[in-house]
Amino acid sequence: MTSPKTPTPQRLLTDCHDLGGLLQDIDARPIFLVADSVGYGASGASTILDPLLRSRQAGRFDVNEPNPQWPGVLDCVGAIQEAKPDTVLAVGGGTAMDIAKLANWLAAQSAEPESILESPPDFSEPAPPVIAIPTTAGSGSEATQFAVVYRDGEKHSVAHPSLRPTAAIVDPALTASLPPDLTAHSGLDALCQAIESIWSIHATEDSMAPAQAALALTWQNLEAAVHEPTPAARSAMAWGAHLAGQAINLTQTTAPHSLSYTLTSAFSIPHGAAVALTLGPVLAFNARVNEADCVDCRGPESVQERLAIICESFGANSPEEADVLFRQKVEAVNCPVTLSGAGIEGTDLIDRICKQVNPERLANNPRRLTPAAMRELLETIC
Repeated sequence: MTSPKTPTPQRLLTDCHDLGGLLQDIDARPIFLVADSVGYGASGASTILDPLLRSRQAGRFDVNEPNPQWPGVLDCVGAIQEAKPDTVLAVGGGTAMDIAKLANWLAAQSAEPESILESPPDFSEPAPPVIAIPTTAGSGSEATQFAVVYRDGEKHSVAHPSLRPTAAIVDPALTASLPPDLTAHSGLDALCQAIESIWSIHATEDSMAPAQAALALTWQNLEAAVHEPTPAARSAMAWGAHLAGQAINLTQTTAPHSLSYTLTSAFSIPHGAAVALTLGPVLAFNARVNEADCVDCRGPESVQERLAIICESFGANSPEEADVLFRQKVEAVNCPVTLSGAGIEGTDLIDRICKQVNPERLANNPRRLTPAAMRELLETIC
């Protein structure tokens, strides 16, 4: 088994005001802006960026949806092709960044977007550089070579080195206005990414460092960021999310993310809350890994060692206690820990979730999750 190659170093800045200098350095003109229609103004990004873009901006695409949808991506592709920018600037949460990354790449290709979505090519035409500025602390999309998009309710995760932004500006001040619910949902996404990266079959020394740092930052600061946000808590979550993005860029996500996509597309559960709904039970499930069902080529002992790191970060003495503590953390930020609490009831709905899992992400889980085991796991959180 192989994991994604170590990516080319990314230019990273920490203050949104530094965009002007960056644009001068790369001689970026004209620029196409992809922005979250609400977050761009509410975060304060517009106040800082509009003066810097006034003489450079060639076009703009506003993102108005909570999750990336294929029709929106295609509309953005057309707008970018018409504008012919030198650089694309993505400002917002994971949806805005994923749409910008994917649309910019698709706009530069000779093949039809539909065929690329179904089978991304090994070779691609060069696309303009992307500068990503997150206004939430969650997806880590500014650090990854992945872009998620939903087409007809089905989730696709496109992976290609050309999708990774050339530069990112992680400015925690842009997250100061996030309301509690969005802080919780995006923060849970970052926390789950860090945890899944640690137990992923693709975990390496290179991925473990950012994953462990991300876990410590998000676990210790999530509740404060939701209920009593301070600049320090916001900063910790912003950097935790970015580090989690660095980690999953190397390892990819696993079973909780695989199970989450139907929860989001079919039942409208926000992505971070959907992932967190099953992460505790999957942690306990993975802890029972053995030689017969271990997918990680390094064996069960390696998996157990990495699970022990997660337990220690939680302050738990066992995976079972870690499961309990994680669910308590989720409840503490007012997110559901049961399917019924999320408005999902009935065996037919569990069947639907089991049938629509993402097989690629499921395959990264260190313990084999069969359809029967998946159903049993979901039944424990009814």
